[in-house]
Amino acid sequence: MTEVSDDQLATLENSPVITVGPAAFSKARQANRSAAILAMLVDRSFISAFAERSPGQISAVLYDVPLIRQALTGKAILPQATKIALLATADSVELYEPLIDELPAYGMSARIFLVESNDNLISTLVRALGYGDFLLAAPDSAIYNPRTIKHILLTAYRRNQIVIGPTQAYVKAGSLASSYAPFPEMVEMAGSFLSTFFETGAYPEPSYPKEFRVEVNAQVARSLNIPLPSREDIATRVDRQLAINGEASDE
Repeated sequence: MTEVSDDQLATLENSPVITVGPAAFSKARQANRSAAILAMLVDRSFISAFAERSPGQISAVLYDVPLIRQALTGKAILPQATKIALLATADSVELYEPLIDELPAYGMSARIFLVESNDNLISTLVRALGYGDFLLAAPDSAIYNPRTIKHILLTAYRRNQIVIGPTQAYVKAGSLASSYAPFPEMVEMAGSFLSTFFETGAYPEPSYPKEFRVEVNAQVARSLNIPLPSREDIATRVDRQLAINGEASDE
């Protein structure tokens, strides 16, 4: 593997390019529209349109976690949970539609609470927390970002409600739990994608790693008096449910 400059990238032909993060992908894509790019550390929502327009040429090992898996992570911790609260903006509502369709098969439902502006984020959050058994946070930077997350987590905590997701980093900040794909698993999948490219001249379509783990915040669980299964037990419960019902979001 060799790092290449922008000038070198512009002249590459028939060689796979690996990018790390959305900015690196965008830079490589602009430098060479014909480059075969395998994107790492990008979300499905970011890469899907590129991959659909250039199948086999653009692919990714997806970094985000399917929302149904995150929802089941919450249910593994709160088995009695049936209602999930979701916050969305007008631009991100569609992010949740597949999840809402999938949840009934797992004995759950969800309601979206629309955040119309930054000024009504907390008031909308309070209504959402009053509805759901837990708040499911998606990788929606308009709502969940460094400027807002402290206020969201404190508001939930004061109302004895938990937040699941959207990433490991937010668990450290105060979310109760989040599933995540371990980096070695993503690297192994990237190697498999590259092997396929060298054999066939095309990448497989963007995919999630097969293995996910769970990060938990034991301190938050103790403070809210929530019995917390081990991380391994939570992950096993989620995998079992997905195996029984089928993980439609990974197809």
